Amino acid sequence: MTQQSATRFRRFLRKLERETGLALSGETECCSVSVAQCHLLLELERLGSASLQELADALSLDKSTLSRTVETCVRLGFIARDGDGADRRRLSLCLTPVGREKCDVINGLCNGEFSDVFRHIPKGRHADVIESVALLADAMEKARKERKGAFCDR
Repeated sequence: MTQQSATRFRRFLRKLERETGLALSGETECCSVSVAQCHLLLELERLGSASLQELADALSLDKSTLSRTVETCVRLGFIARDGDGADRRRLSLCLTPVGREKCDVINGLCNGEFSDVFRHIPKGRHADVIESVALLADAMEKARKERKGAFCDR
């Protein structure tokens, strides 16, 4: 990749980050959850049930950071713990009916938001955009894991 291409790509990626951040903050505000809670709930919806470590791995967070968000979601009634009460390492987390309802609201708002976005993309390119975003996300994850997440150690 040339320097000029890298600079151009980074400029568009920053714009995408800003637009995504604005959309996320608006959506989560409407749903009365934080962005972290939103990500947690949607990931747990995808997984069905998971341990704290499985969720931390899926969200690329450390367990202590995630634990605080989980505790808040448990207090709000969105998540339930299931398993051996004597050994917290064996707990499985799952959505409660209230948590599933919250995910339905979040998904409805987000799907509506991105349906509006896709109205501005030619129909014949929708699959290309989805495939490109998936490819980019996977490549970024692989690169982060290869460098162990540290940018400044280069």
